[in-house]
Amino acid sequence: MLALNGYFDGKVYVPLSQVSVRPRQKVIITILDEDLPKKRNLKKYVGKISKEDSDIISKAVSDGRKVDCDEW
Repeated sequence: MLALNGYFDGKVYVPLSQVSVRPRQKVIITILDEDLPKKRNLKKYVGKISKEDSDIISKAVSDGRKVDCDEW
């Protein structure tokens, strides 16, 4: 048996990691009483920045790491 995290996008269930499932393979889906955090537009909080800098910040936030100013 394999456990994985995912979310419902309004139409289908989307796993948060790669998983190989055979057609017609049984699954157990548990619905939790919590939502994923809403995505925020970082430009609203950071101010005017270049697209390249925005991409660096977005990647760092999605990776869950701090951004070193030397990366810019």
